[in-house]
Amino acid sequence: MSEYCPVVIRSDGNIFDSSLGHIQTLVSLGRDPDILGKIPKDVSPLMYLTAKEHCVIVDYENQIYVDSLTPEQEEALDALASAGLISDHRIRMSYESVKL
Repeated sequence: MSEYCPVVIRSDGNIFDSSLGHIQTLVSLGRDPDILGKIPKDVSPLMYLTAKEHCVIVDYENQIYVDSLTPEQEEALDALASAGLISDHRIRMSYESVKL
């Protein structure tokens, strides 16, 4: 069983603490501080930001990403799983489901 491990993994494999919230972390990693106001009303802000920033969101025992993982993200997830911080349960979302 894994512990609570709220993080965001950027495409370069860098891991960022998300204990204050994944959306806040994703906005802080992006280049557009006004991005939340640009998200279509019928789209999940979390999924939209995950796709836009090509990040992986990790929360409890799920790792959610859109389209594909970079080798660096794979390595970061493997390291977290090997350390016992997460269970390996990767969930791929399609771009179509996010409506970018």
